[in-house]
Amino acid sequence: KGYEVRVDPARFAEESAPEYRSFAGKSFHLSGYGFDSTPEYEFFKLNLPNEKIRNIYFTGMLTAGQTEFFVHYTDPISNALRSYYPDFLIELEDGGFLIVEIKGEHLLDDPVTLAKIAYAREMASESRMRYVLIPGARAATSLVEG
Repeated sequence: KGYEVRVDPARFAEESAPEYRSFAGKSFHLSGYGFDSTPEYEFFKLNLPNEKIRNIYFTGMLTAGQTEFFVHYTDPISNALRSYYPDFLIELEDGGFLIVEIKGEHLLDDPVTLAKIAYAREMASESRMRYVLIPGARAATSLVEG
């Protein structure tokens, strides 16, 4: 079964591209990543070569049930159970895992965003992972010092 996804070519990364070829073994669980935003794309490009990161997967484009990596949360407006698909799953060299979300500043105080954060942090702590929220303006910084 395949999925068709439309992406902006300026924010598309595929493992066969020269700048990613040497890192294909530590990412690219899909044939390419179509980033929703420039901050997500910048975060990926900056952190992919980081030696402290064993694997970095962009999961933010899988929002229609194509993955089992999601967080259930209760929508504070409708009280409905919803699924939240964080942007990145990162495995560190020390064996730890990070769940990373890049979020625009205009959404940081949104009630739905706050609910997603709360549920994701709880799930992460129960799974011995860490949840990290990065405002979009700070996404082009190294997550883990190399």
